[in-house]
Amino acid sequence: MERVLPQVFQRYNARVDAVPKVTSEKPAVPTLWLDTSVVIKFTKIARGEALQPIEVERLTHLKELVQELVGNGKLLCPEADQEEEYAAQRLDKEVHGDFLVLSLGIGLRHRQGIFDYQAQLGMKAYVQRADTINVLLHAYFHSDPVEELDAARKRSMVIGANIFKNPEILARREVAKAEVQTVWENLRQKFVADKRTYEQQLQEEQRGYADALVQKVEEFEHKIRSGVAPDFWEFMGVEGFLMFRAYWRELGGKPLGLEGVHHYFCSSYFNNLPVARIRTQLGADLLTGNQPILPGDRWTLNCYPLPSQCHTSF
Repeated sequence: MERVLPQVFQRYNARVDAVPKVTSEKPAVPTLWLDTSVVIKFTKIARGEALQPIEVERLTHLKELVQELVGNGKLLCPEADQEEEYAAQRLDKEVHGDFLVLSLGIGLRHRQGIFDYQAQLGMKAYVQRADTINVLLHAYFHSDPVEELDAARKRSMVIGANIFKNPEILARREVAKAEVQTVWENLRQKFVADKRTYEQQLQEEQRGYADALVQKVEEFEHKIRSGVAPDFWEFMGVEGFLMFRAYWRELGGKPLGLEGVHHYFCSSYFNNLPVARIRTQLGADLLTGNQPILPGDRWTLNCYPLPSQCHTSF
């Protein structure tokens, strides 16, 4: 890492990149993004669990309205991969069922697929020095969601499958949640004490992915050169980064290798994409705000590409 990063930073800071216009296609009908916590409360209300009366009243009305509008083909309420947030928790099957009823089985691509698609789209535009980047509907959905909804409304039932619950993956996920929350809260406290501004942190966030990519790949390859075989999880930690380097090579990007890939991920071609823009803005806001970092904040950042595709989020 020491060999690559200083040269990369010095050369990148001397460059001035064009700012492309980024457009994101939206579905033909209004789209509502429901936070996982809202659907969990829907489930608790249906089971008669204790909530504040005002919450029960408002959420009951919201659920009835969503079901009516989705059932009439006037609203999309797609499910994403929120199941990773409640899998193996209390009421997970019931919550999953409520998501199915509200969405009628209409779902978004997995968030990592959305990120990878947009990042490669921006990379191609960067290499070609395109003036615009058009993020089409299929970047978010497997097919036209309005056509899917029309078909789903004609069926008498909705069929869904629970996520695969591997104990090791679930355990690693819980550990990662706790670790990230602790690290982020420590950083937030430090930044607030140092009076770091949102604008200052936003600049750091806009190069954070690029820096992590170079660092992780350098560490991974150093381990291989040292004769130590990385394990499965270490490979999975850099697999996406290696994919982007391979795609950069395929596109004929310059400069070659990690240096060029770092340039791209620091550029406006990446940072103006919905996946990057929302993530960096949310991250800068959370890390310089006065509110403590909560367990759900990590999930909010993980889902950063999804609300960009929706007309409304709740």
